[in-house]
Amino acid sequence: MKERRKHSRITINQHAWIYNFDEGPSPANLEDCLIVDISESGACIQCASRYQEGQPLAFTYQDLMENGLRPVVGVVMWNRRHSDQDYRHGIKFLGLSTQMLHKIQKQVRLMTGDPDGT
Repeated sequence: MKERRKHSRITINQHAWIYNFDEGPSPANLEDCLIVDISESGACIQCASRYQEGQPLAFTYQDLMENGLRPVVGVVMWNRRHSDQDYRHGIKFLGLSTQMLHKIQKQVRLMTGDPDGT
């Protein structure tokens, strides 16, 4: 199968909180999830809920957040059952700020051993 990704992804396996963007980030809507991998254009997120393709989601992950817990917003591109309890979702980011984009790019470069981005 041909690789369709434009950007390199890194495995981070970090916990985060995800929620349906249309419903907002109230405590009742937050779901614990795992960010499996991430790139400057998207991420793979694993959680117990199954979100539908095209659904807008947001997640908070402190190492990538601006000004505390500002969410990263994206849309579900695909979903697959991962285990009896979990689903994995491909998330395409929407409208990352320049600051957030640079944070992700820096993290990818450091984890891939290319600190200069060459």
